[in-house]
Amino acid sequence: MQETPLQVDLGTVETLIGNLQFTFVMSPEGDAHIQVYAGDPSSMSRASVMVMLDANGYERLKAIIKGADGVIDRLIKEGRIKRMVLPY
Repeated sequence: MQETPLQVDLGTVETLIGNLQFTFVMSPEGDAHIQVYAGDPSSMSRASVMVMLDANGYERLKAIIKGADGVIDRLIKEGRIKRMVLPY
């Protein structure tokens, strides 16, 4: 009997114009990756995208988020950011 992959829902980032859904996936052999699904649940006619992150991709994503945190913190301290909102 073949085992099914382990899938763990890591959460979803919901915005007014789309969602990012994160899922951790591990095969029975121990190979793992993170799936990032980007889509617009309000419109089935719009294309959706799924990206799979290996260890390098995941580390790069963490570095990008850390860099964004640094930029945001700096601009808030400088008084240049009043709030984080979507431009729509």
